Amino acid sequence: MKRGYEDVGAFSGTRRRTGDQGPPRAKFGLKALLPDAFASFLLRDKGSAKEQLQEESGARLVFSNKGDFFPDTLLRVLGVFSDTAEAVMMALDLILGKIGELAEDERSRPPPPGCEMLGEEGEYIFRLILPRDLTGLLIGNQGANIKQLRRESGAKIVIRDDTVAGHRFVTLTGVPDSLAEALRRITEYMYQESGSDEFQQYLRVINFNDAGAHEGQWNSEGQGKGGYRQPPPAVRMEGKAFTQAPDGLHLLGEDLAMLPRGAAEMSYSVSCVLPAQLVPALIGKAGELVRSIQDRTGAKIDISRDSIPGKDGLRKMECIGPLLSIYSAHTLMMQRLQEVEQTPPPARRPERAEPHRSWSGHRGGEAKDGYPNDTRTERQKELEAMVADLEKKLSEAKAMP
Repeated sequence: MKRGYEDVGAFSGTRRRTGDQGPPRAKFGLKALLPDAFASFLLRDKGSAKEQLQEESGARLVFSNKGDFFPDTLLRVLGVFSDTAEAVMMALDLILGKIGELAEDERSRPPPPGCEMLGEEGEYIFRLILPRDLTGLLIGNQGANIKQLRRESGAKIVIRDDTVAGHRFVTLTGVPDSLAEALRRITEYMYQESGSDEFQQYLRVINFNDAGAHEGQWNSEGQGKGGYRQPPPAVRMEGKAFTQAPDGLHLLGEDLAMLPRGAAEMSYSVSCVLPAQLVPALIGKAGELVRSIQDRTGAKIDISRDSIPGKDGLRKMECIGPLLSIYSAHTLMMQRLQEVEQTPPPARRPERAEPHRSWSGHRGGEAKDGYPNDTRTERQKELEAMVADLEKKLSEAKAMP
């Protein structure tokens, strides 16, 4: 069977057919989430429907790779890019019209859960992902802006609390006119902040991959005969101390030299979970320790304010940025976590004499994993040496023709 034309983002460092090589250099954009059937409709016949939308709106449309869905969904990302808010809004309005053409098919062929485009009678469903921190502008003080937007547009607007790689999931439900008005207002809100570093970072991420955002964004389909190795997975703490450098960091250093020029500079993310009670000491006063690591590595470090749903006592940490930056930042944050876990709690007067024990419950001189503290110090030095080696490998990769 002949495949449709795939005009996709290539933030994972691979080239796919003759499609786009990642998001364009535009000043502004928004990202919609569309069912795979809708994406196929726009991309069939060599992307004729998509090309028509681009010509009529003046915006550039870029899909995530085929089979690359936003995490925990069956929805593909569609980036709508332009230097002007008007072109982006025009493209979104045209996409709404296409939803109207396709949504009626759901009555005879129900879609997978979470991919519905039909709401209640006469209503359609449209989904966006927006920058996490900038949704505060959309919500407003005590929800004033979002309440006004719902009231004046007539659309039902739901913004999820959880985040994925700095993105928040937004669902709009309403009649076409209500959706168009809500999207127009959201576009205006976001355009006001389009010059911020966070918004520009948001524009650069299109592909999330099965492991993306949660476990580090990467594409396992390599170029040529052997392809690339999968990158090391994010270290999931699950309440346990990080006791050694993941072996994957050594592999990452080797893989950097194999990547196409510029691939390591694209935007990726890697995440882990942290014991909630250690987060205040981990980030430092007013977040100064996190900021120092961000400045040193160039990665953005995002630690959730709330515990992970269903996992009380654990909070999620994400490192977002170029490949070397995120793994360097992750390594340094794990070093900091080791230091925090070695720090004993404030001294209390014992009720009875007993051998001194560290905070981790082991006898003095040993860390939680049973290694002497001086051995930990040596491992920290090894981690720093690996970061330096990665920097060297990246420099070599940049120098490759």
